[in-house]
Amino acid sequence: MPEVLPTPTSVMDRLDLLLEPFRDTDGLTLTELCRRTGFPRSSAHRMLLQLVRVGWMRRSGTTYHLGPKIVELGALAQAHDRIHSAALRSMYALHRETGLAVHLTVLDNDQVVYLEKVSGAQVTDSTWAGQRRPAEDTVAGLALLARRDGSHPALTGSNGHSIVGGVVHGGECFRHAVAAFAAGDGEIAALSLAGPVEASREDAVRRLRRAADQLETTLTA
Repeated sequence: MPEVLPTPTSVMDRLDLLLEPFRDTDGLTLTELCRRTGFPRSSAHRMLLQLVRVGWMRRSGTTYHLGPKIVELGALAQAHDRIHSAALRSMYALHRETGLAVHLTVLDNDQVVYLEKVSGAQVTDSTWAGQRRPAEDTVAGLALLARRDGSHPALTGSNGHSIVGGVVHGGECFRHAVAAFAAGDGEIAALSLAGPVEASREDAVRRLRRAADQLETTLTA
């Protein structure tokens, strides 16, 4: 029989649990939220009404969505993030030079958080800004763990803290090149390139490593 986790009692823990399911969906009904969180229907409904009133949530029929205020705060947090601000110009340059999708990720304990993604119609992978995934499940995560722990990822093309690996998306083989770097204040980040194998340029890893080195110099100065 699966373990039943206790319902969190603090306001912030309850709020975090209620909002967490919206990471991977546009909207949820009260019933769906209760099923995902384990909250009693009356408690979940009461919290949702309060969040709608202050603009953190909005309601369309019976479905709840993230509201304008929380979207605004998220955008401000991204704009004010020092790693994101430092990396954005380099990301657009890498995308323009290589034609590949460019990701900026950071390590949060043993999870990867995607801070930004610059892409185009040529590359349609399953990542997005704000996504959180177990580090061991991603090429970027393995590079970040290797940088943090001083180990070497078991991937083809490992070279210091730059690694290249192959991942299959929708039956198509993608090439991922990742360069991890120190970001100051004890943080570790990574730039990565992703795209179909046939679209990958030979000098992509060199360009990626150079951009990551420049960011490390900027952020740790």
